[in-house]
Amino acid sequence: MSALSWQRLTLVGLVSLALVWLLTAGLWSSGATPPHVPWTAAAIALVAAACALWFGWQVRRFLTGKKPDLSALRAARTVVFAQACAYGGAVLTGAYGGYALGLLDDWSHGPRREVIISALIAAAASLLLVIAGLVAEHWCKHSDEDDDRGEASPA
Repeated sequence: MSALSWQRLTLVGLVSLALVWLLTAGLWSSGATPPHVPWTAAAIALVAAACALWFGWQVRRFLTGKKPDLSALRAARTVVFAQACAYGGAVLTGAYGGYALGLLDDWSHGPRREVIISALIAAAASLLLVIAGLVAEHWCKHSDEDDDRGEASPA
């Protein structure tokens, strides 16, 4: 399993941002009312980020010898969850950012401003999900050298 790279996550986020921005700008220029981003979008991203950090911390404790009862399968699942959080967070950050960007021309309109602000809050929470995924994945790396690449690999 390859480690996450910020370049790949940035590319995923930018592609998502561009697609949603184009879609939003095209759809809402006709005068339709854009829906609000629910507050639960940000809340779910934050809960997933907290779970990724918690699971990653447990694996880190296992790798340092402070939690010997953790199974290797759980550690592997934690790495996969951390990477999924990072990729999902990158997609969501780009999508919510693109949604806000597509509506930015209507900032002076009060109800649209509220939609833009809710999208930006969800984008910020999704960015925290990316960061939590990266941190949790980093915590899951063991210090043994990988024979193939000569670098630390995820648990």
